Amino acid sequence: MTQNLLEYALRGDGRQSDDAYESLGVVCQDLHLLLLDPDRFLFDNLNQNTDNMQLLYRKDKLYGRDKEETLITDAFCRVSRGKSEAFFIGGFSGSGKSMLVNSLRGTVKALGGYTIKHKFDAMSKEQPLSGVISAFNQVCLMIKGRDRPAIAKKLREVFGVDLSLLLRLLPNVSVLLPELVSPATNVEVGEAMNARSVCFLLLRFVRVVSSPRHPVMLFLDDIQWADSTALDVIHTILSDTMGSCMFFVGTYRDNEVQIDHDIFDLMERLEISNVQTTTVYLTGLDQADLNTMISDALCLYPRICKSYSDILFQKTKGNPFFMLEFMQSLKSRDLLQYNSHQKRWVWNEDIIRAEDITDNVLHLLSSKMNGLSDDVQTLLKVMACFGSNTNESVIGYLSESAEYAGVRNGLEGALI
Repeated sequence: MTQNLLEYALRGDGRQSDDAYESLGVVCQDLHLLLLDPDRFLFDNLNQNTDNMQLLYRKDKLYGRDKEETLITDAFCRVSRGKSEAFFIGGFSGSGKSMLVNSLRGTVKALGGYTIKHKFDAMSKEQPLSGVISAFNQVCLMIKGRDRPAIAKKLREVFGVDLSLLLRLLPNVSVLLPELVSPATNVEVGEAMNARSVCFLLLRFVRVVSSPRHPVMLFLDDIQWADSTALDVIHTILSDTMGSCMFFVGTYRDNEVQIDHDIFDLMERLEISNVQTTTVYLTGLDQADLNTMISDALCLYPRICKSYSDILFQKTKGNPFFMLEFMQSLKSRDLLQYNSHQKRWVWNEDIIRAEDITDNVLHLLSSKMNGLSDDVQTLLKVMACFGSNTNESVIGYLSESAEYAGVRNGLEGALI
């Protein structure tokens, strides 16, 4: 900044760079940023190895979604007054749907609520109800302190002789009712009871554990892969008028669903049942918000990286995830470099502008995966067999075998 100020003072003698200030008004804007975020703009990267500088992404910051963040927060606040609601978020992969939902977690916790989540994948329809069941099974572990005895008593009163069925459906109920004996054999839900019975048990369970003091936020990600049976359960619980207090959030890739998809049927049925429903669609970030995101990652004033971010905007259409992956790709090929003498990131805009890339995030990721070693690619294929999420115990078990002894290092290498 000092260098730019000197160049501003010496303007007219031909010695100023492209980063030189054009007016005192621009100087004031940068000074304001220094006051707001000194850790980001007022440092010389002393805490990093300049030979291996990393882009400082703000992974927990939500960019350009102020309107949507207000909508989802207001919706949950209405639920905390005692009436269930639904909130649908559509958008391309990488548009920030999950980030928007995660921005609400702090509010849910502050108001005494419980957040439960499940992410569907392409294999979900083989066991259509398992995802919803596993999500509600999480609630039992979240009920703590003085609420436990009261919930346990209410469960006994509501379920009576059906407690054994509830325990089979939601094994974590044993945390609230330790006197219950878990089934000796693990019988699949579909073999033990039909979908209607599962739905009725879950409805009664939600009536017990949810309340205005402790609303439940159920977040189902990628519901374009959910079976109609799972969505039927959601409709039944949300349309309940006998005490359920649930905030349902469903995200889906709107470019992967047709007008006759079960998601839209669920929306229509909820409207008929007088359940308040909100739907938002996330597109790419606009140029100003994308520039702010890039400015944060590079620790440079927005005015300095604006021309660079304009190029990335044209390349990525403002998709946040795609932009981050593209920047990492540029860095890995030294098209984006940290200059230790200038103490800042530098790039060649002409070369980056000439880059021939696709607007498909999956293509960019597949190209990244093809660059991994054969062992790491094989490892990722094995992990993919366990679905979109893998438990730590599975990774530990695989690492004990000679064939997958390097599983942890391989996964870390794939995520860099």
